[in-house]
Amino acid sequence: MLHAIQAKIEGYLEEVGSTQVLEMARILGTGKMLRSQLILAICPNHPQVLDFCAIIEMIQSASLLHDDVIDNANTRRGQLALNCTFGDKSAIMLGDIFYSKAFCELGKLDPQIVQVVAQSVVALSRGELKDVSASHVFNPDPKIYLDIISDKSASLIVASSCGAALLQGLDTKRYYTFGLNFGLAFQIIDDLLDITQSPEVLGKPAFGDFKEGKSTLPYILLYQRLDQPQQEVLLSYFKQDNSDAVAWCQAEFAKHGIIQEVFSQAQKYLQIALKAIEGEGNTQLENMAKQILEREF
Repeated sequence: MLHAIQAKIEGYLEEVGSTQVLEMARILGTGKMLRSQLILAICPNHPQVLDFCAIIEMIQSASLLHDDVIDNANTRRGQLALNCTFGDKSAIMLGDIFYSKAFCELGKLDPQIVQVVAQSVVALSRGELKDVSASHVFNPDPKIYLDIISDKSASLIVASSCGAALLQGLDTKRYYTFGLNFGLAFQIIDDLLDITQSPEVLGKPAFGDFKEGKSTLPYILLYQRLDQPQQEVLLSYFKQDNSDAVAWCQAEFAKHGIIQEVFSQAQKYLQIALKAIEGEGNTQLENMAKQILEREF
């Protein structure tokens, strides 16, 4: 089914009438298509489900293209980021084409689904704006962190699960709660992997979040555990590409049990997600949620 989604995306992009768009899109690829996997687990057989998956994947690709420009990223999915190969302007415009074409096709679906997805893109963009604003100074507040990732990371997962529920005729409240908490757990584990996995496994530099000005949960929890002099040390490393910073943070994470604490936070949100779909009898979706905690990249 994932190959069929890719073919659907290529068909949509061919309608744009640009060989450059097709070339850049093929280089970009589609990744693991997590959101499509969720959609198919909730609604496997609806005649419009592949269209919905393709729309969601195009929106996800657009957001990643814009993210990479904002973050000055050099790599994406283990290869040179598109903005490095074709330049920031081309990457931004490709993202705009993905967004625009996705919304052209979205208009053919049920108006409720259109609203769910449109609202998620507003939230996603709002979250990106918050993230950029928060990158200037270290954020020690976990509530601000959760607010950002709720918008930036979880919103499109919410749209995927709610949209699939609408197609399948299921209770959208359940799937809203599932999608939100699945998305939070997924992003928390993603932030944890940044400090526990090698660049080879991640497909990007390890400890990159802190260097880019992202105050992720491991660093926030560490800050709360440190005394004032040590807090000042942590703050001095913020947005610095410094090997001493990596070694110091690794030691402090281990000393204060930060990795396990972050993992426990992800488990908490995952349990809320699983509770939301209790009784639905969807073992495939339940297994997907449980596998979040086993991710390596």
